[in-house]
Amino acid sequence: MVTFICLVLFAVPQNLRLKLGQQPVAEQMRKSNEDLDRFLKERPDAQELVQKNILKDPKIAPALQHQAEELKRAQLETSLAHKIEKRPPVSELIDHNILRDSHVAPALQRQEAELKRSQLEDMLNTKIHDRPKPDELVEKHILGNKVKSFK
Repeated sequence: MVTFICLVLFAVPQNLRLKLGQQPVAEQMRKSNEDLDRFLKERPDAQELVQKNILKDPKIAPALQHQAEELKRAQLETSLAHKIEKRPPVSELIDHNILRDSHVAPALQRQEAELKRSQLEDMLNTKIHDRPKPDELVEKHILGNKVKSFK
């Protein structure tokens, strides 16, 4: 008798075996059916799947669907080729300040721009610091005698 029960347990699929402390099989089946019903209710409709290119358009005959896809692909390729031909040259993009004229690798261009900016900032600060005072400009006869102080 014991041998027969063991054989029956091994013949039943793993997910349907009743183990100690588990829910009864009927309860598991009910829960599985509820999960399946919920999944089917939340499933997108066929039109959404067609829009996402998951399903083929049912309005087109299956024999013509492949040809329709090839036609769309050819139109896209033609359109992209035309846009690439009309693309302005790099020199024009540099002239319009769309691209920067740089001989540095693209990964380093940002650091190069930051370096140039900081160098310009340092140069301007130095020139402002070293500029002559208004009194010196009056002594050199660059400015008139009536200089207003900006202090």
